[in-house]
Amino acid sequence: MRWLLFALIFMLLVFQYRLWFGEGSFAQQVELTRKVAQQQGRNERLAERNRILAEEVEGLRTDPGAIEERARTDLGMIRSDETFFLVLDKRRPLKAPAPEPLEPLREGEEEAREVIPEGLFEQ
Repeated sequence: MRWLLFALIFMLLVFQYRLWFGEGSFAQQVELTRKVAQQQGRNERLAERNRILAEEVEGLRTDPGAIEERARTDLGMIRSDETFFLVLDKRRPLKAPAPEPLEPLREGEEEAREVIPEGLFEQ
């Protein structure tokens, strides 16, 4: 009779361990609930982005003016009968971005050189 009581207590401890620490435990359930909520937030942001992109695509399909606007703003294109003027503010001189410091070459590495084909910039 005594060994049956010990066996039942042992089984109870094993099941309690799985309930609190094992696979499918309360802690794991809380963690998965948190991850699901986080993923739902990401999904909502991506769905909104997709909706905006779909509206933009539909506008490009149906409105020729939208295509022209996109070409002007994103690609800097101008019509052949237009003249482009660039006005510089003398009070604010153009500054080139500071070059990133070069790291010393490691042993066995070769210096990368930019290769520009001949005649590429000739008119």
